[in-house]
Amino acid sequence: MHLNIKYISGKIAGALLILSAVVACHPQKEVKGISQKKDKKVALTKVASLHPERQVVLPGELKPWNRVDITAKVRGYVGNVNVDRGTKVKKGQVLAVLEAPEVVAALGNAKANVSAAESRLIETKAKYNASKLTYSRMYETSQTEGAVSKNELDLANSKMMADSALTSSAQGALEAAAAQLASQQQLVDYLTIKAPFDGVIIDRNISPGALVGPANNGGLPVFVLEDQQKLRLTLAIPETMANSIPENGKATFSVTADPGTEFEAVYARSANSLQEVNRSMLTEFDVDNSDGRLKAGMYADVSLPISRSESTLFVPTSSVVTSSEGVYVIRVKGEVADWVNVKKGSLLDSLVEIFGPIKEGDFIVKNADPELRDGMSVSD
Repeated sequence: MHLNIKYISGKIAGALLILSAVVACHPQKEVKGISQKKDKKVALTKVASLHPERQVVLPGELKPWNRVDITAKVRGYVGNVNVDRGTKVKKGQVLAVLEAPEVVAALGNAKANVSAAESRLIETKAKYNASKLTYSRMYETSQTEGAVSKNELDLANSKMMADSALTSSAQGALEAAAAQLASQQQLVDYLTIKAPFDGVIIDRNISPGALVGPANNGGLPVFVLEDQQKLRLTLAIPETMANSIPENGKATFSVTADPGTEFEAVYARSANSLQEVNRSMLTEFDVDNSDGRLKAGMYADVSLPISRSESTLFVPTSSVVTSSEGVYVIRVKGEVADWVNVKKGSLLDSLVEIFGPIKEGDFIVKNADPELRDGMSVSD
């Protein structure tokens, strides 16, 4: 008997191809006596809804409650210097006195101008009062027909009006001279440099005899004053925590200069806006430093309690898969694996916060494996 080898080989190859297609379409069934893989066994866990408060440690910086660079507002030579670095001062206390003879001379000239303007005003007022009285008398006399000519009455009225104008001009000149005097007096007052608030002088850049002023002293301030009785603890809160800072909350912190001591700070204010440079929000806590133990400029390790405004979903960290295909958890519905894309939030011990189209109580794979593909059959 002669067999067509090519024909038989083609039939076998076709049968194997059909069998492979059937196996691929029905992986959980037995096809023509061939045994398939069973459902993949996995451990399941539930998605939990939690509202935890947790502690995070962030770097912070202590800043003075108030800080100001004190500069000379007028040019002058330094006369007396009454304070030095480290001096505690009160508001209004004289820190230094400048000498500027030309400014003082200008003040004397302004005072003389005011005196001259006052005298001029007195003179013009007297003339106006006299001409006004003359006009009034002539007007009364003119009521008797023929007693006063109309021309004389008009001249008297013109004289009164002219004196009135001179009086108004003298009044304006006096006001201008008074304003100039006040301005010059302010410049003289600027020669005495005073403390704008209670604090400590932390820097001094002048000595007696030095020429200072708005454009002098090499751009350095005359003094630097800080109020250190109360400090601002400034933190840069990451974007992920920007809505988790409780109002009226408290924080504890330590500094390297005194590592064995915990200090307390009270939440005070926030910028409520993220900085584009580092995507963080500046937040301030107030610190009582009446004992002077802390120093402005210190860095601090701040332990801060944070919590969401409402409950969020948490799953074991092992339940979240991060791969080139995305970040997801594997939900099990009807013994079928269902990939659910999520975003990760904060960590809480062995749990991680997630956000996505998933809800509390859903069953997910506890130890997720990327090899457990979307749509595969599973069993627990």
